Amino acid sequence: MSGFDETFDFVVVGSGGGSMCAGLVMRSAGKSVLILEKTDLVGGITARSGGVMWIPNNPFMQRDGIEDSSDKALAYLNAVIGDASDAPGASPARRRKYVTEAPRMVEFLVSQGVKLTRASCWPDYYDELPGGSVPGRTVVAELFDANELGAWKSRLRPNFLLLPGMLEDVMKLPMIKVSWKAKFLAAKIGLRAIGAKLTGRHWVTCGAALQGRMLQAALRNGIDIRTESPVRELIVDDGAVKGVLTVRDGQPRRVGARLGVLINAGGFSHNRAMRDKYQPGAQTKWSMAIRTDQGEMIEEMMRRGAAIAQMEESVGNQQTIPPGAEDSDF
Repeated sequence: MSGFDETFDFVVVGSGGGSMCAGLVMRSAGKSVLILEKTDLVGGITARSGGVMWIPNNPFMQRDGIEDSSDKALAYLNAVIGDASDAPGASPARRRKYVTEAPRMVEFLVSQGVKLTRASCWPDYYDELPGGSVPGRTVVAELFDANELGAWKSRLRPNFLLLPGMLEDVMKLPMIKVSWKAKFLAAKIGLRAIGAKLTGRHWVTCGAALQGRMLQAALRNGIDIRTESPVRELIVDDGAVKGVLTVRDGQPRRVGARLGVLINAGGFSHNRAMRDKYQPGAQTKWSMAIRTDQGEMIEEMMRRGAAIAQMEESVGNQQTIPPGAEDSDF
């Protein structure tokens, strides 16, 4: 391909969980990979999140003797989603592919040195439906010492949870006055925090642990990761995406992609115009997504003729914001 300043086999826009995983897959096949992140921090909304993945029939369920199967998980998805003819992202074919491939993804990440485990009790949200699991099908990352990233430590996006504890343990702490288990967990987390101060460790949890571990694997495998490198547009030739126009050191740069471009750049939580159009009545200030979640890559894909669906959908939880905290980051 001509006219490019540089060329890689695979170019990824955004640095969230899917980006790192896809990059690791391509590197395992011997391909060159470039990940472009527009902000100065790596990890996207994944690093900011709880980092809980719903993975049916995962190897950690098998390890702990918890019964599951692809058929059982598929029955659950079918019961929850139903026909959903207006949700092409959750078509029957995609559901089947997910329940068969998701466990393989976990096995692959573990093979890459990403330390994962399961939450001991995280029931499916509709566990009373056919195929539902009461122990749960969740996979999470083990606590991660961000110091292992070396110079990249300062570029890992921080998580909402600053305590050195697994999410499921921290969620039990509000019961500390009535539960000895909660008291034990509080003591355990407190001792770990003291130990970290004495040994110089910097424990991160939840999505930051997941992204920290995948970032470590990505760097170890030679993936080129560039921060402060926004993608301005896709480069299309004869109907196919051949690369991207990005910015490096303040200068425009054309980057070719021999095998394709993956766009894994988040949603449009903080794009006022898109929220008004697709989710009227919703407020950008309600979102806990990162402020740069502006949807510009969705708009660029639409400009190139990409199909869209389920733009009115969102995931949320009820909150009461105390006075004075209206503009807080979390």
